[in-house]
Amino acid sequence: MVTMRAPILLFMTLILMGPVAQADGLKGSSVTYEVKLLKEDKAAYVEGQASSTLSSSCKERSFGEILLLAIERKSGAKAISEKAERIEEKVSAQEALDGATLKYQTRLRHDARIDTATGTATLGTEPGQLHTVLSRYKQDSALPAGTLAPAAARAALIEALMANKPGKIEIGAVEMYRFHKPIKQIFTRLAPEDSSIANGLPKDLKAPKDFAAGRLWALKRQVPEFNEFGDEFWLLHESGAVVRQVVTRYNVKLLFEAKEVSIFPTPACP
Repeated sequence: MVTMRAPILLFMTLILMGPVAQADGLKGSSVTYEVKLLKEDKAAYVEGQASSTLSSSCKERSFGEILLLAIERKSGAKAISEKAERIEEKVSAQEALDGATLKYQTRLRHDARIDTATGTATLGTEPGQLHTVLSRYKQDSALPAGTLAPAAARAALIEALMANKPGKIEIGAVEMYRFHKPIKQIFTRLAPEDSSIANGLPKDLKAPKDFAAGRLWALKRQVPEFNEFGDEFWLLHESGAVVRQVVTRYNVKLLFEAKEVSIFPTPACP
């Protein structure tokens, strides 16, 4: 995912190094996911799919997530009916290569209700500002120094993991789905025996030949300020692609399993 959900944003000790943080392992990628209940839940049935994209051009970086979900809240249900809840979450973001500016667009649909938002932000080693236009009002938020845009944040997380920095990894980012505020993401590496998330590549994953040789990290992600959905668990590939996620959304625990990963070539810029 995504999130996908929502979403997926990222990272810091690092953060004071500024939004130009780069990581040799970070690659542009596109990931498609199957979304299902983490475990059998007799009170609900779920069908869903998601995608996440991170890419770079010679002018900017782009980040996007999409989640499409149907939830049948009926005991013993084995199919989606016309009465099922329909959820759609989309976010797309564009950031300057130096990380100094961010623009994003968000669309959330829950059955007949649709909420939209557009945000513009200045970021950097100095404090910045986020201006958001939502469906019903406008909102301005101060951004602490070192706040990162989503692609720069993912780069910072990969860099910290590859450097094997000890302890928790803290990364300041922008929450682009519901709150449109600065957040602090805290990532903790899971021990090999931890069962919170399976730490091998998903079965039948379609990916480039050398993808399986890349390093994987099992992580717990926490956002203390906005704990609406609780902790998330990620299986992160050194390319920057999240190949498995465990998240809670709409009172159901979901598993995002990557089905196909594409890695984009690095742009040849003058």
